[in-house]
Amino acid sequence: MRSGLLSFFSALGSYGRQLVALPRPKFFPFTGVLRSMDGPTFKADLVAGLNVALLAFPMSMAFAMKAGLPIWCGLVGCGVAAAVAPLFSGSANLSAGPTNATAALLLGSFATLGATNPELRASALPTLVLMTGLFLLLASWLRLSGFADFVPRTVISAYIAAAALRVIALQLPVALGMPGDHAAETLPEVIWQAFRMGRALINPELGLTIITGIAYFILRPKYGAGKAILGAVAVATFGAILAQNVALTQGGHGDLVTYVGQAAQAGAALHLPDFSNRTLSTLFSPALALAVLIVIEGTANARASALKTGRPSDLHQEVYGLGMANVACAFTGGMAASGSISRSALNVASGARTALASLLCGGFILGALFLARPAVAAVPLSTLAILVILAELELANFSAIKLILKSGAQDRTVFLATFATALLAPLDVAIFLGTSVAVAFYLKQTSTPEVVEYDFSDTGEIRERPKGQGTTGISILHVEGSLHFGATQAFHEHLRRASADPNLKVLVLKFREALYLDANGVLLLRDLADMLKADGRHLILCEAKADTMRIIVNAGLDQAVGKENVFPFEEANPNLALAKAVRRARELAGGGQAVLRIVTAPHPDLPKPASASGEDWQI
Repeated sequence: MRSGLLSFFSALGSYGRQLVALPRPKFFPFTGVLRSMDGPTFKADLVAGLNVALLAFPMSMAFAMKAGLPIWCGLVGCGVAAAVAPLFSGSANLSAGPTNATAALLLGSFATLGATNPELRASALPTLVLMTGLFLLLASWLRLSGFADFVPRTVISAYIAAAALRVIALQLPVALGMPGDHAAETLPEVIWQAFRMGRALINPELGLTIITGIAYFILRPKYGAGKAILGAVAVATFGAILAQNVALTQGGHGDLVTYVGQAAQAGAALHLPDFSNRTLSTLFSPALALAVLIVIEGTANARASALKTGRPSDLHQEVYGLGMANVACAFTGGMAASGSISRSALNVASGARTALASLLCGGFILGALFLARPAVAAVPLSTLAILVILAELELANFSAIKLILKSGAQDRTVFLATFATALLAPLDVAIFLGTSVAVAFYLKQTSTPEVVEYDFSDTGEIRERPKGQGTTGISILHVEGSLHFGATQAFHEHLRRASADPNLKVLVLKFREALYLDANGVLLLRDLADMLKADGRHLILCEAKADTMRIIVNAGLDQAVGKENVFPFEEANPNLALAKAVRRARELAGGGQAVLRIVTAPHPDLPKPASASGEDWQI
């Protein structure tokens, strides 16, 4: 037991040393940006920062609406994230701030918490964003940013499609001017309530919604999405103010529509993170899911920008910058920040050269927030609501969904499982469940290792043993494929059948083509060695390559089998390990010398054994 504890702590110490030796993100890489700054670069970054700010300002308000938060949470989050992230990423490849995906997941998280109004959501936001930022910092420190590659696009597409339906259900009552609270209703319920309104549905809010939509579709083909949103907001706001003035001059009242300023009054207070155990435990899963989504979205957009510009992108440094941005947002009341694909693309297209462009963009947004507060407060809520709905319809990406559903049965199953879960359960649960289903399918595909059984004949040849035929005393198993935990059961069955032969004296396992041996496989082999040893029989391991051999030695399996019965693979002489193993097997089986003839398996459907060479060995 003492030796086991020593081995455990030795392995733990080795892992700790490897962890400490990993390269870490630079703490403050922005100093290098300042040292290389010159006049033309500053001018290019200034223009790019202003262009992105013009796009980000109205979009951040729409994202706050989408998450069911006060408008100011979106504006503050966009400005703070855009200013803080480049200080710690040092990169011009990513523009940080609220995004469609993060806003949708925030809304789902608030629903899980039972936060049904903007004030409650704003009070829960800082803790959620802070925990998300800490998860991101941990991921960058441990260099786990690449794990996003293991979350299938199928899962993300299903999650976004389901989130779009949730968001549309939240925003449609605002766009249609429906009275009452519809926050807890599903999309079919909202549509039914709108149908029941009849002629009452014809109201000023619906009129502004129609005007906003028309302006957006007219402006977008020529000016792009960012400027089209800004233009549609300006047109609708001017129309609302004009209609209000006309109503006042005719003796009516001016409360025709609801404005941002009216809706934001309840959520104007600044909240700080809550560190109570109950809050932290409740928000743990949503924060982890949000961090996973931000890593996926941020690294994908950073790679896309790097591909366009040719500039390198350190994904771990980018995630570090996003983590620091979220920590800053947590203490300023801002929304969660990710890497925006639209703002990052515009940043690159506008000629941004360094991280200063994003910093200036953040400054422009925060300056406009405080200097143009009256103008922001005059924007109609129905205008933002319809812009969110239009963005959701575009984000759902129906062409990608159609492609997924026409693909294999596994892709359809993963998509539908994620989509249904996202509609019925919290969105963070849907991401984890969808990924688990995808991983389960992958493990099923790789969980059946190919095992070919060979016999050592009296003439000294190794040939495939026919099924049902007993061994002559020495059995050789050629193992090919994965030996991870998912394959343990199939591997166990092969070993059970081989060891059940009463004539078996020595079992030789060839590991040259075996991959990913883990603790489950090691425990299985140790139990097999103990069982054979108890019956006076023997286990020999041969042709284990360096990675597999390292696991065998570290786990102490070589001692359980007997170091004299373990023969590592030798690159300089590929067949030597098998020759030594067979010589040892003959010694243990009590046989004399013979010539070992290594031949190809005769069965056409079986893989050629890696050791087949036709060479003779005197053993």
